[in-house]
Amino acid sequence: MTTMFLSILFSILGLVLLAKILPSKGKAGERRVAKILSKLPEEEYKVINNLLFSQNGRTTQIDHVVVSKYGIFVIETKFYNGWIYGGDNSEYWTQNIYGKKYQLWNPIHQNQGHIRALKKLLNKNSSNLFISIVAFSQQATLKIKGNGLVIYWNQLNNVIYSFHQEILSSEQVQKVYLALIDANIDSKENQKQHVRNVKAHIYRNQNAVANRRCPHCGGHLVLRNGKYGNFYRCSNYPRCKYTYK
Repeated sequence: MTTMFLSILFSILGLVLLAKILPSKGKAGERRVAKILSKLPEEEYKVINNLLFSQNGRTTQIDHVVVSKYGIFVIETKFYNGWIYGGDNSEYWTQNIYGKKYQLWNPIHQNQGHIRALKKLLNKNSSNLFISIVAFSQQATLKIKGNGLVIYWNQLNNVIYSFHQEILSSEQVQKVYLALIDANIDSKENQKQHVRNVKAHIYRNQNAVANRRCPHCGGHLVLRNGKYGNFYRCSNYPRCKYTYK
């Protein structure tokens, strides 16, 4: 059994344990962020919390979507403490709590997947229409490298207000909002099915990496040496920027 495979196995076990511990915290975080977003003026910002929709047999769950004339804000909520390290293109980020380290999926990648699904659902491919935001609780200390919008919960509304350029008309805002409301299939049973789908997707990705294949494009994973040690990078770089450490 290779060192790489053992690393992947321990990553899976760690993520499974965290998944058992954190669901209630995650839901509590989503409720708090929903309360923060409820303070946005309703006439300008249409908020949808816990959006779940299906496409071609695959489900997508998004914590919060805010539809406005200034764009469609897609928000991924995280309720973590400790120091959070990571970068835009890393497969995993690291949570450090008093020297104990845990891995979490890169939420920027997670939200990029949400936006791709929204583009297909709404049939809108404009690059500047969707704004990805990853919002952590203030219990975390963020040490994130890159250009992604990774902020704290209490910064959310101010960040949303910082977008001033009108992209959608009032009629288009209403049309998008109603389309998302119509597509929302949120229910306890559908949420359970979504969790099963996510677990299957994680297994496929981990299996691909264990076989040294890129889970994003199918390319080979090539061992490289970087400033912070060895890591694997997709052979299709720079077209595909997948990395695994």
